Amino acid sequence: MLRTMLNIKENIDISKFARLIALLKTFSKGYLPKKSKILEFEHITKFLGEAPDNIYLAVKVVLIMGYSGACRREELTNISVEDVEFKSDSVFVSVPKTKTNVSRLFVVSDLEWIRLIQTYAGLRPPHTTSRRFFLNFRNGSCTIQPIGINKIGQMPKTIAMFLDLPNSDSFSGHCFRRSSASHLANSGGDLLTIKRHGGWKSSTVAEGYVEASIKKKVEVSQMLSSRSSARSPVPSCSQSIVPATREEEVECTTGATTIEHVNSSVVNTYDNIPGLVVKAGDNCVFNVNVYNNCSIQK
Repeated sequence: MLRTMLNIKENIDISKFARLIALLKTFSKGYLPKKSKILEFEHITKFLGEAPDNIYLAVKVVLIMGYSGACRREELTNISVEDVEFKSDSVFVSVPKTKTNVSRLFVVSDLEWIRLIQTYAGLRPPHTTSRRFFLNFRNGSCTIQPIGINKIGQMPKTIAMFLDLPNSDSFSGHCFRRSSASHLANSGGDLLTIKRHGGWKSSTVAEGYVEASIKKKVEVSQMLSSRSSARSPVPSCSQSIVPATREEEVECTTGATTIEHVNSSVVNTYDNIPGLVVKAGDNCVFNVNVYNNCSIQK
């Protein structure tokens, strides 16, 4: 951001100043950007079920679309009437204008959520000149004035205040997008799915959601705490298995030791399996010749 603004305003490219870049990197160590808190799925369902429609209907619809499509506040602001298509059992919403210039399409399939969207769309006044989908909602009806970007950015805080969540000021306009991506990662979504869902060109941000996934951390913890299955000992030469009914001559050389006339019927589990099965430890050499009479010789 600093490099871009200096280049635009002052026509100075600070990337050529190596010592300055090194200094900025030194001071930026340990810096943690302030991120919006997320709404848990239980918070979302509670708000949609308990908040009165005559007051919070517009907030509910913004929440549904923002969460379902991982939308930024400017993307929600720019959704038009033509971008929302109602089907018999779903609602298709297009997001043509995005920050990364990657158009997206998401679907709302929950029947109760669809009912809320249809109810809100049905209250749209016919004489409004704005084609934006979200209009101000007061006293159970929509006005002709569209909802601005700042008001949409304040809606996560409004939801947090209704639910009496701590630190309601920490729920910023990016809350819907972060909540959607976080829940998708916690539900087992892979990197490619999260990247497509949010419309990210780079994998860096999507990787952050996967790394921060609680489910992934639990899976890692379970793998680390589980006992590894005990490995069976390496069979010695006396445990070599040759599916024959008589004593065969098998020579096993391990260093200077030679073992001959090993009884092949020590283990009878493999007697009914055709062919030859040989199990040996390390540094064992077997020379087996099989002829038509199925005899085994050195």
